[in-house]
Amino acid sequence: MDIRIASVEEMKKLWEYSDSPTYNYFVDGIKTGNIEFWAIENKEENRLIGELYIFWNSEDSDEADGVNRAYLCAFRIEENFRGCGLASKLMKSVLDRIKKKGFSEVTIGVDNDNYQKLKGMYNSWGFNKFIKKQHYDYHYLDSNNNPVYFEEPTDLYLNKLF
Repeated sequence: MDIRIASVEEMKKLWEYSDSPTYNYFVDGIKTGNIEFWAIENKEENRLIGELYIFWNSEDSDEADGVNRAYLCAFRIEENFRGCGLASKLMKSVLDRIKKKGFSEVTIGVDNDNYQKLKGMYNSWGFNKFIKKQHYDYHYLDSNNNPVYFEEPTDLYLNKLF
C-alpha cells in the first residue's frame, strides 16, 4: 500500500467522471491548489482504495482560513480494507503534511452515520475540541452549485497541531 498525494486525473477516475457540481468543485479546487487529494493505492491491484482531502481555505472560516487552519473531508477507506491501520497511516501522513505547510490547526466534520465510532477515531487523532454544529456542507453542492443543507447537523471538531 502506498499513501501519497494523488493527481486530479486519479480523483476523476475514482469518482467515475461523475461531472456533478461537487465533482467539478473538487476538480477545480485541486487544479487551483486549494485542495490537496491524498490517497491510498493498492499497488497489487493498481487502484485507489482510500481518500482524504485537505482544504487549505473554505467558505466557512471555522473550517479553514487559508493561513492557520485547514479542513479535512471525504475521508473514505474501502470497506474490505478497514480495520488494518490504513486510516491511521493516511491520517498521520496528512497531519504531517499540514504541519509542514505551517498550519497550526485542522478541523474535520463528524456526521451522524456511525457518529460514535467516527468521533472516537477522530478523538484518538487529536480532534478533541468541539467547534460547532453545522447544517450546510460547503463542499457538497446541489444542482445549482449551492451548498447542501442537512436537517441533521455535522459536528465540527478541531485538532491543535502545535
